[in-house]
Amino acid sequence: MDINTKLYKKPVFLNLILLVINLGLFIFKIFFSILSNSLALQADAYDSLTDIFMALVAFIGLIFANKKPNEKFPYGYYKIENIISLVISFFIFYTAFNIIYQAISDFNLFIGGSLKQFYLTTEVIIFLLISFGITILLTIYLKYVGRYSKSPIIQSQASEKLYDNFISLSVIISFILAYFGFSLIDTIIGLIIAAFIIKGGYDIFVHSTKTLLDAVIDFDNRKELYDLITGFPKVKEIEKLEVRSYGRYIFLEVSITLNKELQLHLIEDLKKAITRKIQSRFPQIFRIIIITQASEKQFIRVAVPIAENNDLNSQISDHFGEAPYFVLLDFVYDNKGTLSNYTIISNKFKDVEKRKGILISDWLVSEKVDKLYLRKALNKGPSLIFENSFVHIIIVESENLREIIKREMENP
Repeated sequence: MDINTKLYKKPVFLNLILLVINLGLFIFKIFFSILSNSLALQADAYDSLTDIFMALVAFIGLIFANKKPNEKFPYGYYKIENIISLVISFFIFYTAFNIIYQAISDFNLFIGGSLKQFYLTTEVIIFLLISFGITILLTIYLKYVGRYSKSPIIQSQASEKLYDNFISLSVIISFILAYFGFSLIDTIIGLIIAAFIIKGGYDIFVHSTKTLLDAVIDFDNRKELYDLITGFPKVKEIEKLEVRSYGRYIFLEVSITLNKELQLHLIEDLKKAITRKIQSRFPQIFRIIIITQASEKQFIRVAVPIAENNDLNSQISDHFGEAPYFVLLDFVYDNKGTLSNYTIISNKFKDVEKRKGILISDWLVSEKVDKLYLRKALNKGPSLIFENSFVHIIIVESENLREIIKREMENP
């Protein structure tokens, strides 16, 4: 998130608000659950306690997110969050067990003919309404910040708060029904909340365990991600694509094979360009690790503007935009370069009045050109297109196409 982001939209402030509010709700819910002898309100209190722990985990995650990876921890310290979450999941199971145990005791009393004592006071009703209002306002706040930040984590927290609204409403309903003599409904609502608490603990347990075991997670947009990477110039294929979770953060590890050798600075530029495009399309991916390797055999496509269609004896055109033809030369390199195929194509943009150079540049890029031989330098627009597509432009004094072929075969 931008450093100029207002304080109330920042994750640290957000989690501080969640921590303070949930702590306050927990204390008051426990107090009023004892005062009213309500199992449903007690269960709701433990649900708030779970939210407190998760806010603390979020704080820890934010702290360790700023710690740089090192030799001992090349992927950073994000799994500490999962270790804490795993411990919390056991605590959640324990609290749910206590609620279920108390519910069974209440049912035994009911079967034995004894009704559970239930104390309904004005103070309890007022607190329930205030608590419900606070939870709704907090949900709206999370929804707003999540929409602004486009953070999957905050959006997930907003969804969790919707579930808290349901629990709070259920507790209010149980009190209303208890007021009319249906005191057993409080126990039933408590059991239902306990089931939700167990479900939440189970989800935390499974996610934390998978992350600690370094399991590959499912990624809904895997095919779109795959197509995005393979659509880049110079990327021949993807050898490995794995999406993993570290803490609340998603890491992408991808190994790609290039269709030709590139200079080191061009490889770094390619990796940066792929990273930027992935992060733009999939902001939920926190870190991207790209490993590149060259193909065993290099296939390179060379483009040359020619002044005539005289097969491989054609003369090179002095002009780029107004050249009547372009020749595409396909070379395969093992120990030496070999011309495997060539195609002479008419310049369909030759007579276009505006943006001629841009249109031809886009067309050659779409033809997967790796090198472009010219007799004169290009204007800034076309040159930038080729630079961004990692097409190597070579200015030569050669006049005949066969001189270019000889040069490529001798010095690939």
